[in-house]
Amino acid sequence: MTVAEVLEQIRNGNSLAGADLSGLKFSEQDLSGADLSGANLDGCKFLGAKMQNVNFVGADLSRAEFNRADLTGSDMSNVTLYDTSFIGANQQGVRIDLDRLLQRIRSGSALDGVDLSGMDLSGQDLSNAKLSCSNLRGCNLENADLRGAVLNESDLSLTNLTNADFHGASLKRTNLTKAIRTGAKFRKWALKKTYITGVTAYSS
Repeated sequence: MTVAEVLEQIRNGNSLAGADLSGLKFSEQDLSGADLSGANLDGCKFLGAKMQNVNFVGADLSRAEFNRADLTGSDMSNVTLYDTSFIGANQQGVRIDLDRLLQRIRSGSALDGVDLSGMDLSGQDLSNAKLSCSNLRGCNLENADLRGAVLNESDLSLTNLTNADFHGASLKRTNLTKAIRTGAKFRKWALKKTYITGVTAYSS
């Protein structure tokens, strides 16, 4: 299948679930709304592509390049990631499952803007995670290791932070409204920069 044929299928609202599109170059193209679940996208190039609300669930993204792509609202749960690049990509609202989250944290990838709302992350090693502007609303982070994590302007409202370790974490304008903070380990200077119901956590 050629790039032109793929784009036509997407424009016509047809599913490409399970399709073998390996090696195709979609740079600067608009694939928004595409169903690419289970597709083979090994080695595809999506540089600067518009890919809002794309269904990637279960797709093989090995060696794919998403640099500068707009992935807003896409679902990347259960995808295969190997040497996959997201440099400069807009990941606002991107859904990602636990295994892929941990894999990308370990590799040092930025996950700014992703949607992790409601996930059970209790006891997980999220140290040094790059999660600025991300949605963690309602997550269970009990006993999680968030040392050195970057959570600037992220939403942690309604989270369970019991005994979580935030030492060295960056929490500038992080929303902690109605978060359970029993036993959570914070540096006081870091908490001063957070917000709880619209005001700073500490006034002094």
